[in-house]
Amino acid sequence: MALEQYIQRIDDKLHLLLKKLQQVQAENVLLKEQLQAQEETLAARDETIEALENKLHLAKMAVATQGTPSSREDDEEFRKEMRTKINDYIKEIDRCIALLNS
Repeated sequence: MALEQYIQRIDDKLHLLLKKLQQVQAENVLLKEQLQAQEETLAARDETIEALENKLHLAKMAVATQGTPSSREDDEEFRKEMRTKINDYIKEIDRCIALLNS
């Protein structure tokens, strides 16, 4: 009789363990779905931030090119930035010309 009780306890514990496993697996699926949703939300926010930063940058460039009074530091920063952009464009044009010539 003790052996049957021991086997029954093991069987009960096994069923309990399987039930907990199913609960953990269901929770894992739910958490994965929530993580995916959060990652998508984060990606969308990153895109929005990047777009807004681009708009801000363009607005600053537009203000600077209109000759509006600005501080000397802003003016120098703008000039450096414009030189860098122009140099990048020139390099890209040179690469295109090299590709056309080859």
